[in-house]
Amino acid sequence: MVVTPDSIEMTRGEIRERIDTSARKRRGVSGDELLRQYRDGELANPGDVADLLALADLIDPDSDGR
Repeated sequence: MVVTPDSIEMTRGEIRERIDTSARKRRGVSGDELLRQYRDGELANPGDVADLLALADLIDPDSDGR
């Protein structure tokens, strides 16, 4: 992670790790499971994890994870 006065830069892997860690603490599920539930319309109270969903939107699906 690179932090400057104006921005924070995270790799795809760092974003996925942040989502996974937070999802496990808040919901007791992996980050992948949290995102699957959201995509499938099964996620209860998505507003409670809106920050994680916003992070997921930053991941470039064509990225190699770096």
